[in-house]
Amino acid sequence: MACNKDHSETDIIINELPINQGGFGRHKCASCAYEKGLENGINRNLNFNLENFIQDLNESQKGLRRHRDPAEAYSLGFFHGLSGKDNHTVIRDKDKMAIQMRDFGLYMVAKGAVNATFSEMGVPYSHEMAIVHIAHGFEILIKSRIVEEHPLLIFNKIPKDTVIKDIRLEISDLLEHGQTIMYSELPQRLWATTGYKIDDIDLYNEFGKIRNQIIHLLIPSISLSDIALKFAFTVIEKAVNDWWDTSILEYAVDYDEEYYLYAFEQLARLNIEINYKLNSDKSYFEKK
Repeated sequence: MACNKDHSETDIIINELPINQGGFGRHKCASCAYEKGLENGINRNLNFNLENFIQDLNESQKGLRRHRDPAEAYSLGFFHGLSGKDNHTVIRDKDKMAIQMRDFGLYMVAKGAVNATFSEMGVPYSHEMAIVHIAHGFEILIKSRIVEEHPLLIFNKIPKDTVIKDIRLEISDLLEHGQTIMYSELPQRLWATTGYKIDDIDLYNEFGKIRNQIIHLLIPSISLSDIALKFAFTVIEKAVNDWWDTSILEYAVDYDEEYYLYAFEQLARLNIEINYKLNSDKSYFEKK
């Protein structure tokens, strides 16, 4: 049975837990586990059968709680509960902003990868849209990583105090009066704020030019599918592995449950190695 509870705030808290796809807690709702741990921590309930509880949990693979370990989520909740019911979360605007951007960006890149993997037969311009989705998605992901440091760092123009009604600068003010930095400027800002250098900066710049050509001029006569997959699974895949210990594949399977099978075929054809592999019976994928 699938979990349909509203875990929006809890999801943000457990999002930092490591990915774990094995054991008896596989696919169980980690947010439910966290909330039960929080309750037991507040009440200092030590006499609790955690294994039976997790086995009876509803399943959930939604968004931020995907593949989080329910046992670790319970333990984190219990620890927060012991600290006091009012101290279990301090969620700032920047955290919500960064996580939402990251989730949206990953789904956008994943959608582009799916479009690039399959033939355009019966789906007009799917490879062209793959380029646009992947480029725009990665732009959002880079900004998300920068926002984790500070939201103002993705702007090259911030509102003046003369146009802000309140004393405090809000996110809405940035959206209305600010101006974010361009695609071409993102690698330098990323490096300056986080120390991370994008692998194959030449491919990054080339991909941006192809995206711009598709949007503003004519579609180039090249294999858009191949370059989309190359960019997604060499440059972007490495970045999201390094930043958040996740994979494009984790999000792409929400568009097609068996996408990973086709993806590994294409990656083998293009001689692209990633940090994931098919498991022994090819029923899913796992870290190498």
